Amino acid sequence: MEHFDPAPWIKNSQKVTDIFGRWPSFHDAEIQEVRLFTADGEPWSIGSDSPVMEMAIHFFEMTKDVTPEGYFVLKNHTLARFKFCNVEDLELSDFWYQNCIFGLEFGTQTVSYPQGQRNGNAVDLLTVQINSSVGLRGHFRCRSAEVLSAELCDARGRMIFQPES
Repeated sequence: MEHFDPAPWIKNSQKVTDIFGRWPSFHDAEIQEVRLFTADGEPWSIGSDSPVMEMAIHFFEMTKDVTPEGYFVLKNHTLARFKFCNVEDLELSDFWYQNCIFGLEFGTQTVSYPQGQRNGNAVDLLTVQINSSVGLRGHFRCRSAEVLSAELCDARGRMIFQPES
């Protein structure tokens, strides 16, 4: 299967790629928060993002180095907030106190709607598959996605506050 790079599809993806040098796999990442809400109008009406899903995800880069205890050294711990707009075909299950994922798989799907629904046009949507190790799993598709923020954090996914200079 060919690797799909979602970065061109995701607004502000450089907030993540500037840290990692590429779009990460999110292997062993932890989904810390999921927020679902209706936004500004009917789905797919001009200018509407509704319905919206936001996620806070703690992820990192695994190196080839090993600690004296035998664990891989992890670097670039990052806490990022993602926003997905015009979400549909949403299925989520097994949200728990820990939501460690095997990875996020991104792709695209062209969807044709009957006349009168979503203007009756074929639309390319971003698809997202949440592959679970423990806890949250699911899938959805959306019209657009955005990285709201991506900040370095500690190994538990807590923000590191830098003193102002």
